[in-house]
Amino acid sequence: MMLRDKFKTLEYFIEEIASANKFINKRKNKIMLLKEDIKNGIHRYPRDNESIIRAAYKTSAMYEMKKIRAVYSAGIPIEDVNEDFEYTIFCIENYIEDEYFMANYSEDEYLYVLWLISLGILLETDKNNIMRLADIVKKWNIEDFVIDYLLCASDIGWERLSNVYYKKYPYSKVKRIIELAQNDKNEASKKMKQYMEEEWFECHYDCEWRNAHNEPGYVGFWSFETAAIAKILELDDTSLKENNYYPYDLAHYKNTMKFKHINLDDYKFDDNKEIEDENIKEGIEHNPSLEEVIPKKWHAFVDELIKDYQSLDDDTFYAKYKEELELDQLWFFIDEYKEENKEKNLLGTLIVFAMVKKGYIMQLDWKDNLGEYYLNMKNYWGNEKIKLVEFELDNDQCYYAFIPKVTNIKNIYEVNINNLIEDLE
Repeated sequence: MMLRDKFKTLEYFIEEIASANKFINKRKNKIMLLKEDIKNGIHRYPRDNESIIRAAYKTSAMYEMKKIRAVYSAGIPIEDVNEDFEYTIFCIENYIEDEYFMANYSEDEYLYVLWLISLGILLETDKNNIMRLADIVKKWNIEDFVIDYLLCASDIGWERLSNVYYKKYPYSKVKRIIELAQNDKNEASKKMKQYMEEEWFECHYDCEWRNAHNEPGYVGFWSFETAAIAKILELDDTSLKENNYYPYDLAHYKNTMKFKHINLDDYKFDDNKEIEDENIKEGIEHNPSLEEVIPKKWHAFVDELIKDYQSLDDDTFYAKYKEELELDQLWFFIDEYKEENKEKNLLGTLIVFAMVKKGYIMQLDWKDNLGEYYLNMKNYWGNEKIKLVEFELDNDQCYYAFIPKVTNIKNIYEVNINNLIEDLE
């Protein structure tokens, strides 16, 4: 075997694979036991057996994705990825049916789906597996140009080609590569090289990738989606053979899959149009001024949060939002929350934490360089002119978001809002 990721040793990756296997097998055994318990009417835990099983599948999917990357980084033959690839799909299918998991997916889960679709193309898996992934995209209602393009090109009957990006930077750059390839594959190959060398990894610094190779649990980062696009477009990727993030071996693993030609000129794109959810309930009745700061897709949630904070006792509020806002990660015990909330002066802080969980507000450590991250932030304000602001909390973290330039509101309850960049296009 020849290492594909040069940051670590073979022995290191073998240990990471063994660790992932340990966690995966432990959860497989737990799932088997719980399924037997369901048959026999046994309840061992306060939570119901079905929800514990779904949570175990969710954790298993995370470890499977980690294992797949470690296997590839270690230089192990690509064939060994197939079984883990299919089991990861199976795991996601078995937890996404949960109402909570269906309504909430994380950036990691977006990347898992993007990478799994790409791996399906690179491994030339049975098209049924790509159709299973397409069903996951539907259930999660993921609107994303790159995912749509990969599914369309896979020729499984997928027709939608969105013009929005779950993560605008770096993935809006992919569209330019595809556009160039329609008329000049050499230029597209040059653009792809630049993208992989200067943009792909750097634009994921907000995912805490920058120094991950120095942290425990590192298993390598591979742009499976770029390799899949190169394969679809038949681009020359020779210059990326030694790139530490481009899976060159996978891009050239097989060459029998036929792809559907996608002409972007056949699609009418409005680069300024945001897809709107028809079911969004606008208005924050309990504090209308916050409508200037909170995008309308979260108006109903924030309104309910304010109402609950003002009307529920601490125990009831903590119990209701413990999982959704991960309150136990902020206040390990309910008594800690009660002590800090005795002056009833936490509502703004809770709203900021909630918007971090929803993906609107970006949270950084005080040591992080904002300039390396803020372009990755999503703009939820459509065509309005925006500015970059900071929400001032009393801790060692920094919180940023784009809000409309005309907004003059100075605080969310006890949390002050500071203008940083006044005019952004």
